[in-house]
Amino acid sequence: MGRLEEDLHDDLLVRVASHYFVDGMSQHDIAEAEHLSRPSVSRLLSEARSRGVVQFKVGRPVDRAHALEAALLRTLPLRACVVATGKPRALYGAPNRSGYVAARYLESHLSTVHQLGVASSRSLSGLVAAMAHAVRPDLTVIDLLGCPPNSRTTVDEDAHTARSIAGRLGARFQGLPGAFVHRTESSLNAALALANVEDAMRLGAGSDMAIIGVGSMNRFDGTGIYSPVSRNELIRLAENGAVGHVCGHFLRADGSLLQAESVPLVLGIGPDGLRRIPRRIAMATGLPKVAPIAAAVRGGYITELITDEATAVTLLQLTQRPSGTAFR
Repeated sequence: MGRLEEDLHDDLLVRVASHYFVDGMSQHDIAEAEHLSRPSVSRLLSEARSRGVVQFKVGRPVDRAHALEAALLRTLPLRACVVATGKPRALYGAPNRSGYVAARYLESHLSTVHQLGVASSRSLSGLVAAMAHAVRPDLTVIDLLGCPPNSRTTVDEDAHTARSIAGRLGARFQGLPGAFVHRTESSLNAALALANVEDAMRLGAGSDMAIIGVGSMNRFDGTGIYSPVSRNELIRLAENGAVGHVCGHFLRADGSLLQAESVPLVLGIGPDGLRRIPRRIAMATGLPKVAPIAAAVRGGYITELITDEATAVTLLQLTQRPSGTAFR
């Protein structure tokens, strides 16, 4: 075989390998496209592998940005950081990439969990959509935030996130029946005095693990049903120093609770009760969530973080600033 014939043959190897491994064409279709026999295509593919035209690499999945995760763990006092990569993948669309990664992470850590607390939130909707169905009759999913039992949301499975997660996992569900935000102390105290509310509150604080969202000052959804705190109220809270909220509790940049008359009265797990749960996983994505995430970490409200690449990069920049509030 002369030099010209060798070059033509090598070009054919590249084309056949590209058709098969990149374009996903069948060997039959490649044979027709290149005017070859089916056995010839098979031989060319074998040659392409043996001569290094096709090279296989086995490595860690591309779903997660492991270098960013390690960098955040060196900076933040967290047990784990999970960062969804920005790389596209056919298993999920771009809007649900973080939800897919979050669902896989949660599922891989549920085997020893018997009580899972969930603070229903729009932030968790992607996780719910990506969760696989399971049968866990030994698991109880507990609502950490008040939610009337007849409420409906845009989550496609059931009333709200906590109930939807219970449905996906085939687990028991314990709701916290009642409005999330109360306008008067007498209304909140009346709700807290109800036996079923008291039982749910006690169960929630005794959870083995919690999955929660982190809210920005752009919106206050609570359970994701509606926004019970108006935009003007949020502006006033921000003027008083609030940078975000966790489970309805507004935080300053240093992680301390905002104490002000304008802070809404919420039915749900309190700050101390939340911190008593051994594992507290927060799922939060988007640049408006960066300052709230940092505050939640500083306040000790979360032990594990699930986010996306863009949020992680900005969070890392914020927490590495010399003038920033120290984490340790």
